[in-house]
Amino acid sequence: MDFIRQSEVIQWEDGEYKTIKENSVDDEYTYLFIDYLPPRKFSTYPKDLEDFAVGYCLGEGLIKDYSDIESIKLDGTNVLVSTKLSHDPEEDLEQEGIVQERKGNCEHACVCRLLEYQGVNSDSAGGIRSELKTIEPIESDLTIDATQIIKDIENLTAEAKIWQKTGGVHVAQLKYEDNVIIREDVSRHVAVDKVIGAAAIEGYDFSKCYISYSGRMPADMLIKVIRVGIPIIFSNSAPASSGIDVARAGNITMVGFVRQNRFTIYTAPERVNLEK
Repeated sequence: MDFIRQSEVIQWEDGEYKTIKENSVDDEYTYLFIDYLPPRKFSTYPKDLEDFAVGYCLGEGLIKDYSDIESIKLDGTNVLVSTKLSHDPEEDLEQEGIVQERKGNCEHACVCRLLEYQGVNSDSAGGIRSELKTIEPIESDLTIDATQIIKDIENLTAEAKIWQKTGGVHVAQLKYEDNVIIREDVSRHVAVDKVIGAAAIEGYDFSKCYISYSGRMPADMLIKVIRVGIPIIFSNSAPASSGIDVARAGNITMVGFVRQNRFTIYTAPERVNLEK
């Protein structure tokens, strides 16, 4: 099922208008229930949700490896994840740096945190910005040819089937040797979570993988990728300055504005073979 809805709309162009049928993404709310943590809410393109759950847990540092997950159950768009680490709300509050008292303030803090989680998305849930200091720089000898970067973005566009039909999703692509994983979602973060999760399930060596995707590259996206040990990321869009800082700190190669026959390398250029 493609989760695409067709609507009758009016199209205006150069003073003329007509009624046509237009496709749009039928996005839905997805809730992640991870151990005993408060639920996390996301607006998603509701396919490949198991991949998303695995990738999210890895990118947020909630697990170290796919083997840390005991079970994943789908109930509609609700995803129930059980891990060997049995995370609880108090641990989550500590990760966020929330100071709480054991008496009256504790209950208040828990309630406020629950309300906050009911409205957050993958780029802000889990305290990833506050955990930057815990991320070790990536050591990887993976390299990529300059011409391959262009080819990969072209393939990304060619394989973005839902985007081609609707224009309403982001697409992410993960490559490992001769293997390619492509996932789409209304959220660029969830799209990347999905390819990371799918790669983890397949047992790929992340130090030999790289990601290309559509969308900006802010700090939270880079931290997600660095956490799992992927050394190269590139996009047809722009980086944020926070993303550049994180990419430099994590020794990740970040390439932006990949368009036709050009791109811009922001960090760790040694992984790009510029002569090819």
